[in-house]
Amino acid sequence: MTNRFLAVIGLALMTLTLSAQTQTQKKKFIDGYDGGMMVHSGFLSGTINPVGYKAKGLPMGIGGAIRFHITEHFRFGTEGYVSTLNQSNDTVEDGSYIKYGWGGLMGDFYWEKGRFMPYVGLTVGGGSQTSYLMYEGDKHDWLPEISTIYNKTGFLAVDPYVGCDYIVSKAFHLTLKMDCLCAFSKGEMVMPTGPRLYLGFIFFH
Repeated sequence: MTNRFLAVIGLALMTLTLSAQTQTQKKKFIDGYDGGMMVHSGFLSGTINPVGYKAKGLPMGIGGAIRFHITEHFRFGTEGYVSTLNQSNDTVEDGSYIKYGWGGLMGDFYWEKGRFMPYVGLTVGGGSQTSYLMYEGDKHDWLPEISTIYNKTGFLAVDPYVGCDYIVSKAFHLTLKMDCLCAFSKGEMVMPTGPRLYLGFIFFH
């Protein structure tokens, strides 16, 4: 899943480069673009209702974004991430996890204030949640595990976010972002959910 997202981001960056070269020959509708990678963590919690399992913890993940600069203060593009929440408590044994993979179209407004560039935006798209809960057994052996639950659920993603870049140079920014992925499947919120904090680097052109 991670490799798939990174491949899509890489292909999109190549497309952006070609598009930017073409735009220089025409009237500029796109006034530049940016893209980069981010790692994230945060805190997720909530009950997975079909099995009554209460999940919580610190996720770890990676992904990235690319954006066209449409006006002086508006960007439009796409982003994608993979995030894994490992589980180990009194209910489940080591080896259990809940994994999210999602992406979509994004748009945000930004402003430059000296070396800082705050922004606020929204991503709308989709993804899937993979839940693997091993209640008994040992992940280190090669024996079948009977008390195990595996489920993969697709969802609609609505992801508001707010963040701020530190402008190292005109072509290179460091970025700090916070979001809250709201995932919906069959009219219900997919759990667990919560804020994620992203740290990464962005290249501007």
